[in-house]
Amino acid sequence: MRFLVVVLLVLAAAPTFADSKKQPQPKAEEISQADADKYLAFFTKLTDAIVQNKDNCARMAAQMNAVIDANQDIIKKVAEEQSAGKKLPKKLEEKMAARTREMIPAMNKCGADTEVRAALKRIDTGKPAAKASSK
Repeated sequence: MRFLVVVLLVLAAAPTFADSKKQPQPKAEEISQADADKYLAFFTKLTDAIVQNKDNCARMAAQMNAVIDANQDIIKKVAEEQSAGKKLPKKLEEKMAARTREMIPAMNKCGADTEVRAALKRIDTGKPAAKASSK
């Protein structure tokens, strides 16, 4: 969970994306394949919401919130499992990293937007979005 938030926040703050060198990490128990598949489906929808709305930050934030709202169960479950020391399967992380690169242009433009940042933060906290004033 934190992997996604950190990656997206780095993309929001940085104009370019560079792959970091992989460092060996100790083996940890993985999240179940069924949960990993559900989380990948959520991440795919989130990526699509970001990429498809790269020219409209307000709409991007609204669609991100809708995807997050619809996937609260899997977001919370994966967060709990990660807190317990479980990791996402390596293949899932690789797929997510590839999709994350697709977000670069959109996040370069909207990454500093307050509503987009608030939506990203919800992935980590799992809390509902505060009602924003209508525009």
